[in-house]
Amino acid sequence: MRNRRPLERLTRDWPAKILSLAAALLLFFFYRLNRLEDRYLAVPLEVAQGEEYSPSSQLPRSVRIVLRGESNAIFSIQEGDVRASLDLSGYRSEGVYRAAVRIEKRGSALGVDPLEIKAEPSEVAVGIERRVSRVVPVTPSFRGFLEPGFELASFEIQPAEVEIDGPASAVGRVADVATDFVELSGRSADFSVKVKLVKKDALVSFAGIDQAEFRAVVRKSLATRTFDRLPILPVGLDPALELAEPLPAGSIRIRSAGGAAAAAADFTPTPGALSVDLSSARKPGTYVLPVLAVLPDGYAVERYEPQELAVQLVPKGEAR
Repeated sequence: MRNRRPLERLTRDWPAKILSLAAALLLFFFYRLNRLEDRYLAVPLEVAQGEEYSPSSQLPRSVRIVLRGESNAIFSIQEGDVRASLDLSGYRSEGVYRAAVRIEKRGSALGVDPLEIKAEPSEVAVGIERRVSRVVPVTPSFRGFLEPGFELASFEIQPAEVEIDGPASAVGRVADVATDFVELSGRSADFSVKVKLVKKDALVSFAGIDQAEFRAVVRKSLATRTFDRLPILPVGLDPALELAEPLPAGSIRIRSAGGAAAAAADFTPTPGALSVDLSSARKPGTYVLPVLAVLPDGYAVERYEPQELAVQLVPKGEAR
């Protein structure tokens, strides 16, 4: 009988004792829960792609990671101790999918307990397209101006073309690949410079190259000037004939043969700079004749308009 008394005392009012134990466990759990804190990290999102298909929509560069644990422990975790990734290598057809963000603990995060980790967002919507490649030209971009009196005579860029690859729709939109700016300011001699290729679309990548070499030939510029609405002078007109209508005005662009800017700036065209030789026209009618451009020594013609005219001649006194 004596042996039963301790057992009886232990089992007496057992429902109340069980409830008390459960309440104690809940209190302990909530105490531990209240001691847990949240910490937020932004970590890069790594993306694994397949060889035949690639994402056709922009993916976030990073995701927010929520760490929940004891304060001292979670604040000792560095950004490099948590890895976030998307594995797209398993997709074998085009479409739009929801890919789960995978979280991996590394470094100091491995020894933290308790520790809850979740990513925001936990899934990413991504379009998948077939990967293609093509060759497009490289186009240089310029900034600034050469020294006064100099011009870019010629240039070349190597490589002149580059292979790009990516999803079919994005690759199809690329007409050329631009370079970073080639700085022209202050230059007055030939030069060579390496410039980076500019990726306008993050979905498109360059195959095996990310820069080009730009080579330029710089020469002294020939000063130029354009004159518009210049009269075209009729020359050698037969006294028995006259123009049925006045000749139209023309334009001329000249340059100084010595390259002096002042000489072109000071030039004033004289009557007869543009003319039509009518000496071969001896009777009324319509003649298609070349327009002649004549300049004094030291100047050259770059271009002029018109280069020929249809001229109608009528007997003297019959013009409108």
